[in-house]
Amino acid sequence: MNISQKSVVSILIFTLFSFTFIQPGNAARILAIETFAGKSHWNFMSAVLRALTDNGHNVTAFTPFLDGNRENYTEIDMSSMFEIKIGMDVVKKRQQFNNQLTSTSYMMKLGRQNCEILNKNDQLNNILANKLQTDFDAIIIEPGIISRCLSYIGKNSTLPVIHTSPIPINTYTERITYGDIHNPATVSTMLFQFAIPKTFFQRLTNTLVFLYTSTVIRFQEFLLQVIESKPYDLNIINPPSLVFTNTHFISDKPRPTPSNAVHVGGIHLKPSKKIPQDILDFIEDSPHGVILFTFGSTIAVNSLPRNILTAFKEAIAELPQKVLLKYEGEMEDKPKNVMTIKWLPQRDVLLHKNIKLFVSHGGISGLYEAVDAGVPVLGFPLFGDQHRNIDNLVESGMAVSMELFSITKDTFLKNVLDLVNNDKYTRNAKVALEIFKDRPMSPEKSVVYWTEYVIRHKGAEHLKSQALNLTWYQYFLLDVIALVILFICIVVLIVFKFLKFIRKIYTKIYSSYTKLKSD
Repeated sequence: MNISQKSVVSILIFTLFSFTFIQPGNAARILAIETFAGKSHWNFMSAVLRALTDNGHNVTAFTPFLDGNRENYTEIDMSSMFEIKIGMDVVKKRQQFNNQLTSTSYMMKLGRQNCEILNKNDQLNNILANKLQTDFDAIIIEPGIISRCLSYIGKNSTLPVIHTSPIPINTYTERITYGDIHNPATVSTMLFQFAIPKTFFQRLTNTLVFLYTSTVIRFQEFLLQVIESKPYDLNIINPPSLVFTNTHFISDKPRPTPSNAVHVGGIHLKPSKKIPQDILDFIEDSPHGVILFTFGSTIAVNSLPRNILTAFKEAIAELPQKVLLKYEGEMEDKPKNVMTIKWLPQRDVLLHKNIKLFVSHGGISGLYEAVDAGVPVLGFPLFGDQHRNIDNLVESGMAVSMELFSITKDTFLKNVLDLVNNDKYTRNAKVALEIFKDRPMSPEKSVVYWTEYVIRHKGAEHLKSQALNLTWYQYFLLDVIALVILFICIVVLIVFKFLKFIRKIYTKIYSSYTKLKSD
């Protein structure tokens, strides 16, 4: 056997050895738990899980959304336990989230309901009690937007806990998740309507909203734990080893983030597929282009008030473009240039060259799809983080934001024509696309690398902020401030006593001098 043949044999043996022994040894066993019955939330988590299974890791997922078992992936159905939130009435949803106090209380209540659902799941309880340490290497959960009760999962385990955050910012759980809280002078809270607080009034409002809602949330949570204590109410919170956030600079302004927060915004984006023929024919038979109009899976467009629907229809009828509209049911007086459909492959449609504009409610998943396609956006934010999401694209110069419940035919038509005909929006959308694509590592590779990293390093405690070890009064330096105030008070008191003493001496001397002079 010559040297060349020996080299080939050596390579084959090494490859076989690597495949046989190294790969199985490196495959992590991951328990994943989706805690919220929102389709967009699951789209994000499922993309994270798919990145792991595609790279040889084994995932067992508790989820209300079934994708079907596949290699390295096993589902446990929770669809009967959760109320799937799709096609909701837009008016009712807006009223529910119109008041910050009402919306935060609702989200906290919903979080505790989900904790109750998980706490009663016998199959999950069996795993957590008996199989977690032996059968798994890490836990992945969506922690919830406000409620802290989900921290009970993995409380008695030494396994790394990984959070998935489907929205760009979790203002009200940052302290227990990262340890640090963002400065409201520069970072908008989750429910604020602007990308960044620019003016004094916006900074003041943002700060007051943050302080008020944070105080109310913690107080209400305290009352619930006292009045209605549950097994999942923990005094000691187990902070995650890692957080995958659905964030990117183009859709969320830069802000300080801890070492264990990994931005993987757009991870749900998949390679384009063939568009259904009827939709494709409609798009390609459009000499002036097509406008895609959808409010996602959560909101039903046909639940809009009649006057708003009429304004939309009258404006659309005057457009030279065709409009592809996600609409539930049959539309009365449908304009000739409109195609309604109950479901459409949004990602694939946006990538078609004939799409000129995306009319959206501001869900972050859809906005990433628009950015990745280089398509301008007309936004109608409704609740939650959607105002911030849309305003970030407005700041990037590729979007216009409108208030849904105050639109008129003329204002809608004007903004649509401006977005379609003014080249600056398309140019800015292409710039946003370039920035979005320019990354040192793909979101999928980031998920795999960092998951393996925290498993290798037994939870990677070195990534966590020191702020997690401080009490709230230590974190806000209240003990230091108290000491400084005490020191200042002591100094002032000493100075006061000294001046009083000087005044007393002076008075005596002056009195003696006056008496002597009078004598």
